[in-house]
Amino acid sequence: MKNAKTVSGCGCCLSRRQFLAGCAACGGAAADREGASVRAILPVGYLTTTREILPAREEILFHQGKAVANDPDDRACRTKLCAEPVGDFEKLFTAWDQWGWHRVTFYGDLKMPVFALADAMGWKVVEEA
Repeated sequence: MKNAKTVSGCGCCLSRRQFLAGCAACGGAAADREGASVRAILPVGYLTTTREILPAREEILFHQGKAVANDPDDRACRTKLCAEPVGDFEKLFTAWDQWGWHRVTFYGDLKMPVFALADAMGWKVVEEA
C-alpha cells in the first residue's frame, strides 16, 4: 500500500502490556554500548501491521498493534518500537520464540492485503495475537 512505512527487525517483550514490534536497524550491542547503526525515533499513536513470511511452511505470520513508545535500551536492536497488540497478548507472547524473533512491521492496517496475498499463493495466515 502506498502509505505503508516499513520497520524491519526483531521483537521481544517489554512488559505485559507492550510488545516490541520491530527494529529499523539491528546494531547489536557494541562494546561501547553505542550500537553500530543509527537509532531512529519512530512515530507513535498509529496502527501497525507485523508479518513474517515462512516459505518452507507456506505460512504468513501476522499481528497488529498500536505503536506506543520507542525503547531506548541499548541492548539488542538499535531501534525498537513498542506496541500494544490488538488481540490476544498471551498467545503472541508465549508463541513468539517458536517462529524466531525477526518480523517486518509496517505502519497502517494491512490485514486485508496480507490475507489476499496468502489466498493468492494458496498459503495459510497464522494470526499471532
